[in-house]
Amino acid sequence: MPTPDHRKIELQSPADLAYLYTNTIALSRQKLDLHFPPSANHHNDPDPMKERVRELVDEFITKTFTTATPSIAINGLDAHSTPNPAFLPSTEETIEYEPYDAALAARVTALYAQLESLNTTVAQLRRDAPARAAREYAEALGGVLRGDDELDRGDGDVVMEGGDGDGDGSGSGNGRRRGTRAGRRAKNKADFVLRIPFGAGQGDQEREKERWTGGEVGEVYGEALRTLVRLQGEAGGVDGDVDGGDGDGDGARGLATTVGKVERARRAAEVVEGL
Repeated sequence: MPTPDHRKIELQSPADLAYLYTNTIALSRQKLDLHFPPSANHHNDPDPMKERVRELVDEFITKTFTTATPSIAINGLDAHSTPNPAFLPSTEETIEYEPYDAALAARVTALYAQLESLNTTVAQLRRDAPARAAREYAEALGGVLRGDDELDRGDGDVVMEGGDGDGDGSGSGNGRRRGTRAGRRAKNKADFVLRIPFGAGQGDQEREKERWTGGEVGEVYGEALRTLVRLQGEAGGVDGDVDGGDGDGDGARGLATTVGKVERARRAAEVVEGL
């Protein structure tokens, strides 16, 4: 038996050939609707030209597949030996119905109920969340401000234990707690206190401190300027004192003169040591 020059087109089942034929018909319908758009009014009679073109195209497709059957093998058998209805199935659309699935319907109903619940929750949050967030932020900010105010008041409001009692030695717990908090605040702020010496003796320190803390602004400013001038050696001391504030009685005027004397003494010592 002579072998053919070309292999046949191999398909697995007649359904494959029916699939190719149905897709070809569907594509021809799309091209036909492209060049002959359907009318918007469905009650009108079909276009005679379009119907004639459709008949010619269907006839051409059917003739093409019929002519190609000798070159097609379905599951090892020749395609032309199969029955014609399986080879060229009907192109009419059919509607298939599946049996009603109660479990699937219940699942769909539950999902729709969950969707409605989530939509309700989102709507509630959009209505209430901004006001609640603003209220919580205001409360937190108010708490911080109140804490700062309590710390500021606690510096000068130290309540001793039993300070609000009735005279029989039994003070309230509130006074003890306030005294404890004030003590802790004073201890925490002790590291931030800047301590400056105001004089040589204890009495001088108290007087200078009183002058700086309780004096008038003009007096404090003037005293600061006189101190700077005295250190620079450009004027006399306080109340005509020309000692410069160093207390050695030599009439030296300020820091610059003292530094100059130290430098000259150092050079003199070097000269003496070099002899």
